[in-house]
Amino acid sequence: MLQRLTYPKTLFASLIFCCFSMSAASAETKSFGDLLERSSASPDSIIRYGAAEPQFIELYLTPSKAQTFAGEKPPLVAFVHGGCWLNSFNINHTRGLASGLRNAGFSTALIEYRRLDDEGGGWPNTLSDIERAVSSLAAKSNSGYNPENIILMGHSAGGHLALLASQPERALPITAVVGLAAITDIERYAEGESGCEQAAARFLATAPEQTQTMNPVKQKRHENVTLFLGGADTIVAAEQGELPNAQVIHLENTGHFDLVHPDTAAFARVLEVLEQLNTTHSLAPAAP
Repeated sequence: MLQRLTYPKTLFASLIFCCFSMSAASAETKSFGDLLERSSASPDSIIRYGAAEPQFIELYLTPSKAQTFAGEKPPLVAFVHGGCWLNSFNINHTRGLASGLRNAGFSTALIEYRRLDDEGGGWPNTLSDIERAVSSLAAKSNSGYNPENIILMGHSAGGHLALLASQPERALPITAVVGLAAITDIERYAEGESGCEQAAARFLATAPEQTQTMNPVKQKRHENVTLFLGGADTIVAAEQGELPNAQVIHLENTGHFDLVHPDTAAFARVLEVLEQLNTTHSLAPAAP
Protein backbone atom coordinates (compact mmCIF):
# COMPACT_ATOMS: atom_id res chain seq x y z
CA MET A 1 0.00 0.00 0.00
CA LEU A 2 1.26 3.44 -0.90
CA GLN A 3 2.08 5.82 1.90
CA ARG A 4 0.77 9.35 1.69
CA LEU A 5 3.57 11.55 0.34
CA THR A 6 4.06 15.25 0.93
CA TYR A 7 6.45 17.42 -1.03
CA PRO A 8 6.91 21.18 -1.25
CA LYS A 9 4.92 22.60 -4.13
CA THR A 10 7.89 24.62 -5.36
CA LEU A 11 10.07 21.51 -5.52
CA PHE A 12 7.59 19.68 -7.72
CA ALA A 13 7.10 22.68 -9.97
CA SER A 14 10.86 22.97 -10.43
CA LEU A 15 11.20 19.28 -11.24
CA ILE A 16 8.41 19.36 -13.80
CA PHE A 17 9.56 22.56 -15.49
CA CYS A 18 13.02 21.00 -15.79
CA CYS A 19 11.52 17.86 -17.27
CA PHE A 20 9.36 19.82 -19.73
CA SER A 21 12.22 22.04 -20.86
CA MET A 22 14.33 18.97 -21.62
CA SER A 23 11.53 17.21 -23.49
CA ALA A 24 12.34 18.81 -26.85
CA ALA A 25 14.67 16.05 -27.99
CA SER A 26 15.59 17.82 -31.21
CA ALA A 27 14.99 21.01 -33.15
CA GLU A 28 12.07 19.24 -34.83
CA THR A 29 10.07 18.65 -31.64
CA LYS A 30 8.09 21.25 -29.74
CA SER A 31 8.74 22.30 -26.15
CA PHE A 32 6.39 23.47 -23.44
CA GLY A 33 7.59 27.01 -24.14
CA ASP A 34 6.52 26.62 -27.77
CA LEU A 35 3.01 25.81 -26.58
CA LEU A 36 2.88 28.94 -24.43
CA GLU A 37 4.04 31.11 -27.34
CA ARG A 38 1.28 29.66 -29.54
CA SER A 39 -1.48 29.99 -26.93
CA SER A 40 -2.86 33.46 -27.66
CA ALA A 41 -6.46 32.58 -28.58
CA SER A 42 -9.34 33.98 -26.55
CA PRO A 43 -12.43 31.91 -25.67
CA ASP A 44 -15.90 32.84 -26.88
CA SER A 45 -17.32 32.24 -23.42
CA ILE A 46 -16.55 30.91 -19.96
CA ILE A 47 -18.75 28.24 -18.39
CA ARG A 48 -18.64 27.58 -14.65
CA TYR A 49 -19.62 24.12 -13.47
CA GLY A 50 -18.80 24.54 -9.77
CA ALA A 51 -18.01 27.08 -7.07
CA ALA A 52 -14.27 26.34 -6.76
CA GLU A 53 -11.96 28.70 -8.66
CA PRO A 54 -10.59 26.02 -11.05
CA GLN A 55 -14.05 24.66 -11.95
CA PHE A 56 -14.58 26.39 -15.28
CA ILE A 57 -14.50 25.73 -19.01
CA GLU A 58 -13.18 27.91 -21.82
CA LEU A 59 -15.44 27.45 -24.84
CA TYR A 60 -14.12 28.07 -28.37
CA LEU A 61 -16.83 27.96 -31.04
CA THR A 62 -16.20 27.47 -34.73
CA PRO A 63 -16.54 30.72 -36.72
CA SER A 64 -19.79 31.12 -38.63
CA LYS A 65 -17.96 30.98 -41.95
CA ALA A 66 -16.26 27.69 -41.08
CA GLN A 67 -17.23 24.60 -43.03
CA THR A 68 -19.69 22.45 -41.12
CA PHE A 69 -19.88 18.68 -41.18
CA ALA A 70 -22.76 17.53 -43.40
CA GLY A 71 -24.67 20.71 -42.59
CA GLU A 72 -24.92 19.82 -38.91
CA LYS A 73 -23.74 21.71 -35.86
CA PRO A 74 -20.04 21.06 -35.38
CA PRO A 75 -18.87 18.34 -33.03
CA LEU A 76 -17.39 19.33 -29.69
CA VAL A 77 -13.95 18.27 -28.49
CA ALA A 78 -13.93 18.38 -24.69
CA PHE A 79 -10.25 18.63 -23.84
CA VAL A 80 -8.52 17.76 -20.56
CA HIS A 81 -5.07 19.34 -20.31
CA GLY A 82 -2.05 17.64 -18.79
CA GLY A 83 0.57 18.92 -16.40
CA CYS A 84 1.23 15.99 -14.08
CA TRP A 85 -1.97 16.49 -12.07
CA LEU A 86 -0.41 19.64 -10.54
CA ASN A 87 -1.99 23.07 -10.28
CA SER A 88 1.32 24.55 -11.42
CA PHE A 89 0.04 23.88 -14.94
CA ASN A 90 -3.31 25.06 -16.27
CA ILE A 91 -5.24 25.43 -19.51
CA ASN A 92 -3.13 28.39 -20.65
CA HIS A 93 -0.73 26.22 -22.64
CA THR A 94 -3.55 24.56 -24.63
CA ARG A 95 -5.20 27.64 -26.15
CA GLY A 96 -3.18 27.12 -29.32
CA LEU A 97 -4.66 23.64 -29.58
CA ALA A 98 -8.14 25.13 -29.15
CA SER A 99 -7.44 27.59 -31.95
CA GLY A 100 -6.25 24.81 -34.24
CA LEU A 101 -9.28 22.65 -33.53
CA ARG A 102 -11.67 25.57 -33.98
CA ASN A 103 -10.13 26.48 -37.33
CA ALA A 104 -10.56 22.86 -38.43
CA GLY A 105 -14.30 22.96 -37.68
CA PHE A 106 -14.38 21.53 -34.18
CA SER A 107 -15.86 23.56 -31.37
CA THR A 108 -13.61 23.05 -28.37
CA ALA A 109 -14.05 23.11 -24.62
CA LEU A 110 -10.90 23.46 -22.51
CA ILE A 111 -11.71 21.99 -19.10
CA GLU A 112 -10.04 23.37 -16.02
CA TYR A 113 -10.26 21.26 -12.88
CA ARG A 114 -8.95 20.86 -9.35
CA ARG A 115 -5.46 19.41 -9.23
CA LEU A 116 -2.85 18.63 -6.60
CA ASP A 117 -2.21 21.71 -4.44
CA ASP A 118 -5.74 22.98 -5.09
CA GLU A 119 -8.19 22.75 -2.21
CA GLY A 120 -10.07 19.50 -2.82
CA GLY A 121 -7.63 18.37 -5.52
CA GLY A 122 -6.65 14.70 -5.77
CA TRP A 123 -8.79 11.59 -5.74
CA PRO A 124 -11.73 11.49 -6.31
CA ASN A 125 -12.50 15.18 -6.83
CA THR A 126 -10.12 15.69 -9.74
CA LEU A 127 -11.96 13.06 -11.77
CA SER A 128 -15.36 14.22 -10.52
CA ASP A 129 -14.60 17.66 -11.95
CA ILE A 130 -14.09 16.17 -15.41
CA GLU A 131 -17.41 14.34 -15.16
CA ARG A 132 -19.27 17.46 -14.04
CA ALA A 133 -17.71 19.55 -16.78
CA VAL A 134 -18.63 17.13 -19.58
CA SER A 135 -22.15 16.71 -18.20
CA SER A 136 -22.64 20.47 -18.15
CA LEU A 137 -21.49 20.72 -21.77
CA ALA A 138 -23.87 17.96 -22.85
CA ALA A 139 -26.80 19.72 -21.14
CA LYS A 140 -26.49 22.85 -23.30
CA SER A 141 -28.92 22.32 -26.15
CA ASN A 142 -28.82 25.88 -27.51
CA SER A 143 -25.11 26.08 -28.20
CA GLY A 144 -22.66 26.39 -31.06
CA TYR A 145 -21.97 22.67 -31.14
CA ASN A 146 -23.76 19.34 -31.26
CA PRO A 147 -24.19 18.20 -27.62
CA GLU A 148 -24.85 14.68 -28.87
CA ASN A 149 -21.46 14.50 -30.56
CA ILE A 150 -18.84 15.09 -27.87
CA ILE A 151 -15.36 13.60 -28.23
CA LEU A 152 -13.42 13.51 -24.96
CA MET A 153 -9.71 14.09 -25.53
CA GLY A 154 -6.87 14.44 -23.04
CA HIS A 155 -3.12 14.94 -23.09
CA SER A 156 -0.68 13.16 -20.76
CA ALA A 157 -2.17 13.28 -17.23
CA GLY A 158 -5.31 14.69 -18.84
CA GLY A 159 -5.46 11.58 -21.03
CA HIS A 160 -5.36 9.46 -17.88
CA LEU A 161 -8.38 11.36 -16.52
CA ALA A 162 -10.24 11.21 -19.83
CA LEU A 163 -9.91 7.42 -19.94
CA LEU A 164 -11.21 7.07 -16.38
CA ALA A 165 -14.09 9.46 -17.08
CA SER A 166 -15.14 7.26 -20.01
CA GLN A 167 -15.96 4.27 -17.80
CA PRO A 168 -19.41 2.96 -18.82
CA GLU A 169 -20.79 3.18 -15.30
CA ARG A 170 -20.17 6.94 -15.32
CA ALA A 171 -22.54 7.21 -18.30
CA LEU A 172 -21.03 10.34 -19.79
CA PRO A 173 -22.61 11.26 -23.16
CA ILE A 174 -19.45 10.97 -25.26
CA THR A 175 -18.94 9.30 -28.63
CA ALA A 176 -15.21 8.52 -28.38
CA VAL A 177 -12.05 9.05 -26.34
CA VAL A 178 -8.71 10.21 -27.72
CA GLY A 179 -5.58 10.03 -25.60
CA LEU A 180 -2.55 12.08 -26.63
CA ALA A 181 0.49 10.63 -24.86
CA ALA A 182 -2.03 9.45 -22.27
CA ILE A 183 -0.86 7.79 -19.08
CA THR A 184 -2.79 4.53 -19.19
CA ASP A 185 -1.03 2.69 -16.35
CA ILE A 186 -0.50 5.22 -13.59
CA GLU A 187 0.79 2.65 -11.09
CA ARG A 188 3.57 1.64 -13.44
CA TYR A 189 4.25 5.26 -14.32
CA ALA A 190 4.49 6.23 -10.65
CA GLU A 191 7.41 3.84 -10.19
CA GLY A 192 9.68 6.17 -12.17
CA GLU A 193 11.92 8.93 -10.88
CA SER A 194 11.15 11.90 -13.13
CA GLY A 195 9.26 14.89 -11.78
CA CYS A 196 6.03 13.90 -13.51
CA GLU A 197 6.36 10.29 -12.41
CA GLN A 198 6.83 11.41 -8.82
CA ALA A 199 3.75 13.60 -9.17
CA ALA A 200 1.84 10.49 -10.28
CA ALA A 201 2.91 8.77 -7.06
CA ARG A 202 1.73 11.78 -5.13
CA PHE A 203 -1.65 11.66 -6.91
CA LEU A 204 -2.05 7.97 -6.05
CA ALA A 205 -1.14 8.72 -2.45
CA THR A 206 -4.22 10.97 -2.06
CA ALA A 207 -6.21 7.72 -1.77
CA PRO A 208 -3.69 4.85 -1.48
CA GLU A 209 -6.39 2.23 -0.92
CA GLN A 210 -7.89 3.02 -4.35
CA THR A 211 -4.83 2.91 -6.60
CA GLN A 212 -6.33 0.26 -8.88
CA THR A 213 -9.50 2.30 -9.21
CA MET A 214 -7.33 5.17 -10.44
CA ASN A 215 -5.63 3.01 -13.07
CA PRO A 216 -7.26 3.01 -16.55
CA VAL A 217 -5.58 -0.24 -17.61
CA LYS A 218 -7.38 -2.02 -14.75
CA GLN A 219 -10.78 -0.47 -15.39
CA LYS A 220 -13.44 -0.70 -18.06
CA ARG A 221 -13.49 2.18 -20.52
CA HIS A 222 -15.32 3.51 -23.56
CA GLU A 223 -15.52 1.10 -26.46
CA ASN A 224 -14.05 3.65 -28.89
CA VAL A 225 -10.57 4.65 -27.69
CA THR A 226 -7.70 5.98 -29.82
CA LEU A 227 -4.23 6.54 -28.37
CA PHE A 228 -1.41 8.58 -29.91
CA LEU A 229 2.20 8.01 -28.83
CA GLY A 230 5.28 9.89 -29.99
CA GLY A 231 8.50 8.08 -30.78
CA ALA A 232 10.55 11.01 -29.42
CA ASP A 233 8.48 11.47 -26.26
CA THR A 234 10.78 11.66 -23.22
CA ILE A 235 7.95 12.13 -20.70
CA VAL A 236 5.51 9.31 -21.49
CA ALA A 237 7.07 6.08 -22.76
CA ALA A 238 5.67 3.81 -25.47
CA GLU A 239 4.74 1.20 -22.84
CA GLN A 240 1.80 3.44 -21.92
CA GLY A 241 0.21 2.41 -25.22
CA GLU A 242 -0.41 -1.11 -23.92
CA LEU A 243 -4.16 -0.73 -23.46
CA PRO A 244 -6.43 -3.61 -24.54
CA ASN A 245 -8.96 -2.89 -27.29
CA ALA A 246 -7.60 0.59 -28.02
CA GLN A 247 -6.46 1.75 -31.43
CA VAL A 248 -2.85 2.83 -30.94
CA ILE A 249 -1.14 5.20 -33.39
CA HIS A 250 2.65 5.51 -33.09
CA LEU A 251 4.18 8.61 -34.66
CA GLU A 252 7.93 8.57 -35.20
CA ASN A 253 10.02 11.68 -34.49
CA THR A 254 7.15 13.10 -32.44
CA GLY A 255 7.74 14.68 -29.05
CA HIS A 256 5.43 14.95 -26.06
CA PHE A 257 4.15 18.42 -26.93
CA ASP A 258 3.98 17.98 -30.72
CA LEU A 259 0.62 16.27 -30.30
CA VAL A 260 -0.99 19.42 -28.89
CA HIS A 261 0.81 22.05 -30.99
CA PRO A 262 -1.35 23.12 -33.96
CA ASP A 263 1.58 23.64 -36.34
CA THR A 264 2.92 20.09 -36.38
CA ALA A 265 2.42 17.05 -38.58
CA ALA A 266 1.37 15.15 -35.46
CA PHE A 267 -1.49 17.57 -34.83
CA ALA A 268 -2.58 17.20 -38.46
CA ARG A 269 -2.77 13.44 -37.89
CA VAL A 270 -4.87 14.01 -34.78
CA LEU A 271 -7.26 16.13 -36.86
CA GLU A 272 -7.59 13.30 -39.39
CA VAL A 273 -8.64 10.89 -36.66
CA LEU A 274 -11.11 13.39 -35.20
CA GLU A 275 -12.67 13.84 -38.62
CA GLN A 276 -12.94 10.08 -39.02
CA LEU A 277 -14.59 9.75 -35.62
CA ASN A 278 -17.04 12.49 -36.47
CA THR A 279 -17.91 10.88 -39.80
CA THR A 280 -18.47 7.53 -38.10
CA HIS A 281 -20.81 9.16 -35.60
CA SER A 282 -22.70 11.08 -38.29
CA LEU A 283 -23.29 7.92 -40.32
CA ALA A 284 -24.41 5.85 -37.33
CA PRO A 285 -28.16 5.10 -37.24
CA ALA A 286 -30.15 7.14 -34.76
CA ALA A 287 -31.16 5.42 -31.53
CA PRO A 288 -34.73 4.08 -31.66
